[in-house]
Amino acid sequence: MSIKMILSPPLYFSYSQFMVYDSAVTLPGCAWTDAHSAQGFARRKSAVCFNSILEFGHADVTATQGLYQPNKKYERVIAVPFTVESSKVIVEGPEEFDVGRTIALEAGNFRLVAAQYVVDDSQQKIDLYFEPRHEPLQSSEILVADELLDPPVPLVEIAEIARPHDSLAI
Repeated sequence: MSIKMILSPPLYFSYSQFMVYDSAVTLPGCAWTDAHSAQGFARRKSAVCFNSILEFGHADVTATQGLYQPNKKYERVIAVPFTVESSKVIVEGPEEFDVGRTIALEAGNFRLVAAQYVVDDSQQKIDLYFEPRHEPLQSSEILVADELLDPPVPLVEIAEIARPHDSLAI
């Protein structure tokens, strides 16, 4: 059974990225390398920074606790291992702070799928799927790649914490 929720307010993504992280993570930003940018994400155990297709803009975000549902509209779909520790997941852009866009999930292991498509020059749609897993996944997967992605093989599975002096640009 799937539980679907529309998150509010709309997400302001910037610097071509948005973040999904457990509320227990105090520094959710990831330090991007060229390889991370090429694959469209940089991740840690409970924090993921995804490249947005557009550089700046707003996105309507829907979160589903349940299996990923393919859609012909999706231009980019990336699946990553994700661990929920605090039972509260936050979705934010890098220039947002404490906007209250949260998802309540039981602590545990998930396959987090981020599916995106462009609506217009400054608007995207982002669908997040949290698929519960008994054991933690070991690897990420690019399910749908747009022309901006050029992923390394194998994918880079871990990122360093972005420190305040690190650039937001990727």
